[in-house]
Amino acid sequence: MATALGRVARLGGSAALLGTLVLGAGTASAQESHPMRPVGQAASGELAAGSFFTTWASDVNMRNDLQRVNGWACGESPSTTNCPDVTGQAQPGDRLEVHCQTLGQTVGSNPYWVFVDNHTRGTYGWMASYFIAHPDNKLPGVPSPCVGP
Repeated sequence: MATALGRVARLGGSAALLGTLVLGAGTASAQESHPMRPVGQAASGELAAGSFFTTWASDVNMRNDLQRVNGWACGESPSTTNCPDVTGQAQPGDRLEVHCQTLGQTVGSNPYWVFVDNHTRGTYGWMASYFIAHPDNKLPGVPSPCVGP
């Protein structure tokens, strides 16, 4: 739980409050609670907040603004400019826990970005939703936006 809360602190601003609520609901044990759950499927068979997805592309950058050079812009409107730090990469088959989604820089005609924990590689950050292996731009059952109105 302490690691999850440390990650939330890096979200910044009102996203940290939302992240604390989302992550405080059991994120630290989500992988242990459902180790055999198929990617993108909740225990009930429906997608829910903190759902697991994967990516269809290789070497997808996960990003953040660790030094806050852009203030709160990374969490409020994620983009390659607002989130300059690459915190890791996702690969096809990686277990990506999606905590929330918000509008940001359009990538491949998809304007959504997601904040993910990559349980396979132990990394986290913002990622363009375009790279998530799901047919729609907006992920079902995932909270949006990540920050206040």
